[in-house]
Amino acid sequence: MKITNVALAVSLGLFLSACGGSSDSGETSTNPTRSIQGKAIDGYVKGATVGLDLNFNGKLDLGEPTTVTGDNGAYILDIKSNEDASCVDYVPTIVDVPVGAVDEDLGIVETAYSMTIAPAIFIPSDKDIRDITPLTTVLWDNIQQDLESNNLGMLSCAAIQNQSETRERISMMLKEQEYRLQRRFNVPVEELYSDFIASGNVNLAENAAKLVKGMQLSYEETRVLLQDPNVLYADVEYIQGHWNYMMENESNSKHWHRVTTTQYKDKSTTTRIERMSDDLTTVVKIFENSMKREISERGLSLIERYAVEPDGCNITIELVQAKNDGRGLRNHHHIDNIDSLSVCQNAVDENNMTNQTILAYQSNGIDDIGKVEEVGQFQYSQEQVFSYRNLITTFKVMDADELNQFNYISADFNNEETHLSTSVLRNHSTHLEDRYVWLGRDVIKGTWSKQIQYKSGLHEFYCSVDGEVWNPVNKISDCDK
Repeated sequence: MKITNVALAVSLGLFLSACGGSSDSGETSTNPTRSIQGKAIDGYVKGATVGLDLNFNGKLDLGEPTTVTGDNGAYILDIKSNEDASCVDYVPTIVDVPVGAVDEDLGIVETAYSMTIAPAIFIPSDKDIRDITPLTTVLWDNIQQDLESNNLGMLSCAAIQNQSETRERISMMLKEQEYRLQRRFNVPVEELYSDFIASGNVNLAENAAKLVKGMQLSYEETRVLLQDPNVLYADVEYIQGHWNYMMENESNSKHWHRVTTTQYKDKSTTTRIERMSDDLTTVVKIFENSMKREISERGLSLIERYAVEPDGCNITIELVQAKNDGRGLRNHHHIDNIDSLSVCQNAVDENNMTNQTILAYQSNGIDDIGKVEEVGQFQYSQEQVFSYRNLITTFKVMDADELNQFNYISADFNNEETHLSTSVLRNHSTHLEDRYVWLGRDVIKGTWSKQIQYKSGLHEFYCSVDGEVWNPVNKISDCDK
């Protein structure tokens, strides 16, 4: 679907103060004071009107400088007023697509719509080249609506030029939106503002318009959750395809999913993963409804996770030493036929434990850039486990030093011992200035994986059979094949 139908639902009716000036205000001259150029891209759109939204009202008014797009959606906008030219980089640029314009992919436009791009001062590209697309539209429209609803002053050219607080707030909000798209499409931020048709980015071109409706709902629902005074962090994301970009598969690649994560002041976090109808109005299936919480005291940390999933209630309880180099236990419990999270939270019993994992971990003690961690996970079937079957009751009476009995298990990533366990997974993570790097290895299967997550949102996945020669893959789950 193109942006045509979506844009109608999000057109703005904002009444914000004007930048001041228009195409016939101030001094005029035969030669332009400033020129900008770019393309209108849904497919390339010919016959659309491009102009500066000098008064931030979400539409092009009489007197605002405009031009019309030609072949390949290209335009050149000359600004002849000195006053208008001074605002070129501080106001949005709008494309009005009328009935009768030509979409070079779909033909004659039958329903009018508009697209926009943020003020150029906030865009990480050539400020005189502005390609306006469904992606640039959703990035800016949500922010402008949010700024208005939160009364961050009246937006205007002058406000953005002169108020550093306003600029910083807009910049932060835009970077958050850009990160969402970068993470999903795995492209540099500059490409979000580019001519993705000319660059041959088929994935971005095909999914740009479809993503718009999900981005708009994500932004609004996240904003509502953050109004709760007990909430520290919230994120709602609508995703077409698998909710975890590392685990994409054909069975769900065409479906919409909503992932809602909320972190509260009491150190609990809830996650809800739902399959949505194509119009995003109805929950079709719930894949996960979970709650995680952590308690730390007496040198111990108890981490509980309760999840209602399609196969029933799944519970993991971790009890670990609260130090950089320590040991711990993780028990997994499963109970069929439970579809209530509150019931699941009260279902821990030593008789429904399915396996136990001994944890060995070490860290260099750095909490930020330069941090290195290693974790070893040794899993045993419930038949092999004779003690500590209920870690919640154990936590109440255990001394932290009691877990030292597992010091015989090394946290060293390169250690090959299996200690008679059914599964041995080792992980090594490094926090660098611009990225995080995670190495994983299945000691028994002999497989390796590497994930690089750049702080920009870009990511890379690799698999190996020896930890030396790495082959790039589309998703980390390919390493298990």
